Amino acid sequence: MNYLLVSDIFGKTAHLSLLAQQLRGKVSLCDPYLGEIQLPINEQFQYQHFITHCGHDSYFERVHVKMAAIRQPTTIIAFSAGAAAVWRAQAELKNSFIKKIIAFYPSQVRHHLELEAKVPCRFIFPHSEEHFDIKPVIATLKSKAKVSCEIADFGHGFMNPLSENFNQLGYQQFTEQLLKESCHLEVATNH
Repeated sequence: MNYLLVSDIFGKTAHLSLLAQQLRGKVSLCDPYLGEIQLPINEQFQYQHFITHCGHDSYFERVHVKMAAIRQPTTIIAFSAGAAAVWRAQAELKNSFIKKIIAFYPSQVRHHLELEAKVPCRFIFPHSEEHFDIKPVIATLKSKAKVSCEIADFGHGFMNPLSENFNQLGYQQFTEQLLKESCHLEVATNH
């Protein structure tokens, strides 16, 4: 199985590169800064940097192009702004090579609840969001075919060591899930 990792506002980071190395199969990365490593000062600064240098719509366009070019069976793992961009792009694409989407803390999907899932989508929400109530968003998404939602015990950004809400336990727990799934997919693909 191949993977496409779609970053959050921090872009290409050491931890994302490490996750890519741990996954079994070919892994490519899509980020808002075209692979240029960022030196974030803090989360607020990085968000302003993201809005100034890319923004949600430009990131969606970049992700859309990357997803349209997929030509091997691929699972997409996306984070935050990247997860919302993936949700938007998958709704427009008819690419049978995209097999599954795993989206961590996709807060911006709340602005795109009219979209439908073309492929299986697993949304992993944080325990809460600062700017909105996650419950109605989850209820709307859960009512859609091919969508599953879960609420983690951690805050938005728990998978990213650069985030204020990074949680080592959450990171380990979900990384182990991803790696276990990666192993199962590799065995299934090789038989």
